[in-house]
Amino acid sequence: MASYKSIAVVAAILFVGATAQENTLAAVADLASNPSTAFVYVPQTSVTGEITTGADSVTSLRTATYWPALTGLGISQSAFTLAPCTLRSPHIHDRASGILYVSQADSLEVGFVNENGTSVNNTISTGASAVFPQGLIHYQYNSGCTNATYTISYGSELPGTQVVTQALLALPSDVLAAALGIEISAVALLNTQVPSNKFVGNVSDCMAACSAANTSTSSTSMAGRRLLL
Repeated sequence: MASYKSIAVVAAILFVGATAQENTLAAVADLASNPSTAFVYVPQTSVTGEITTGADSVTSLRTATYWPALTGLGISQSAFTLAPCTLRSPHIHDRASGILYVSQADSLEVGFVNENGTSVNNTISTGASAVFPQGLIHYQYNSGCTNATYTISYGSELPGTQVVTQALLALPSDVLAAALGIEISAVALLNTQVPSNKFVGNVSDCMAACSAANTSTSSTSMAGRRLLL
């Protein structure tokens, strides 16, 4: 009996391997039929959904939907410019893990929530990277006073994105009220307060800190000028 089970396991492994190889060969064949220009991506502002803006921030998607050459390769990428004091709302990628690389940032807060409910939070800056495991809620928050620019690469040509707050509000009001321990009437209030955009700008505590820092810098500069006079 054990030998039959072993044969079945080996057969299954061989089948999966052969299927993966066939898919890879098919993808390679498709690639060979594309012109050279198909392998270079230039964002197109005229294509709906490819570029998303809000709160003085922008994201450009490099997925198979907008860049067909990625089809079958199992990779994609997004590029971001996050304005000061702006949050990219907590969200989930159902089909891929992601690795983030910071091109420029003074203070970019990143994190995710593990399956057991524990959170992993870090603050990174220019040149650093961070990872977001597949299927876990995660976020990016520019707590600095200058723009943060970064890219995220995914292990799927179509990683998918679901914004957590918007997904919760799509639930029936009685279900959401019970889950959050609030009155149903409060759900209607939530619907008016939760941002519809994936970018949430002008986070108050951060804005106050940046304003204070700018005031301090300006005062120091003026004091120096008086001394020169």
